[in-house]
Amino acid sequence: MKKLLYAIAFTIIAYSASAEGFYFGAGLNQSESNQHQYSSLTYTNYDDKDIGYKLLVGYDYNDRLGLEAIYNDLGQTTATVSTPLTSETDVQSIALAAVVKSNPINNITLFGKVGQNLLHAHDDISDGTSNGVTELNTYFGLGVSYATAEGFDFRLEYEEFGAVGGTDTERSDRPDEVDPSNISISLIKKF
Repeated sequence: MKKLLYAIAFTIIAYSASAEGFYFGAGLNQSESNQHQYSSLTYTNYDDKDIGYKLLVGYDYNDRLGLEAIYNDLGQTTATVSTPLTSETDVQSIALAAVVKSNPINNITLFGKVGQNLLHAHDDISDGTSNGVTELNTYFGLGVSYATAEGFDFRLEYEEFGAVGGTDTERSDRPDEVDPSNISISLIKKF
């Protein structure tokens, strides 16, 4: 799946180099997966925060409205229970969102994004089992960007991705539910 995403991103980036209104960017994020914890289990280690990255490609229809395709690697959650078992859960999102922007004030623009995303979670458990699930969810983001004279934007952004997975201990075919969010810093290049 990652190879396909890289190929699509490269194609869009190569095309956007000659098309006005297009932009692409990359960033780092601090994500929190908010993984479900069962009250019947004793957790000896739990870490649901991680550093991930994002790649995005967008098109501005005008100064106020645009469209973005975004890939977010939301990092990994590690949970260890006293039995002892350890679970490592990787979370990724691919989103398509409309972007609404404010009028710029001193090169600073506020923006909001809303759309759909495919949210994927995959568990690897220390007993050798693994499982994964992908679901379509509502996606939204809020942020602020600062534009430079050279055609770059610096962004600070908060994003929500919806929930994926299960909370039912009888369902071993689904990873534990995650409800991720993140804060990211990105560099955007406009054409």
